[in-house]
Amino acid sequence: MVCDEIPCSHAWAILKKKHFDVGPYCSDMYKLSNLLDTYNIPIIPLTDQNEWNAPGYIKDDIVRPPKHKKLPGRPSKKYRDEAYNKLYGKKNKNSCSTCGFKGNIRRSCRNGPRIV
Repeated sequence: MVCDEIPCSHAWAILKKKHFDVGPYCSDMYKLSNLLDTYNIPIIPLTDQNEWNAPGYIKDDIVRPPKHKKLPGRPSKKYRDEAYNKLYGKKNKNSCSTCGFKGNIRRSCRNGPRIV
């Protein structure tokens, strides 16, 4: 079981309990020595935003959030136009065994019996 990342906490606890060496199961990136080396470099906070050296066209550009907000709840059905019905609609309609018209069924048929 060789992974590129640190295993979950349950796997880590089992490895410790069974006295396995966790070295082959843990990436070097997650070992304590590398973690400490990462934070040896001093972090310099950014200066005030007015002192940033940015071009004028970027400073003048104002970005606002969109005016449209997503409504809560379930999204509405897709618009069912003719092209959509051709692609995804019902392909064939059943016909009534009494009158022979398509689109209605024998139980709710109001037409007379078909003449053969």
